[in-house]
Amino acid sequence: MQKYSFGLTDLTSFDKPAGEYWLPPAGAARRGRTLAASIARTMPEAMLAGLCIVAFDAAGKVAAVVPLATVH
Repeated sequence: MQKYSFGLTDLTSFDKPAGEYWLPPAGAARRGRTLAASIARTMPEAMLAGLCIVAFDAAGKVAAVVPLATVH
């Protein structure tokens, strides 16, 4: 298990924390898709804004990027 930090971002200037989770290595992308789907359902305008869920591992390296537009 490893700690991953998730955020909602436009990959340029907007970044909002979306949570931290302890997950197995393959779990970061799965959790990212779950978060993205939840946000897309509750905030459909976020898909149009080009927002993504991004996951960082404990070292700060990108572990997953999930565009909201791909989960609807």
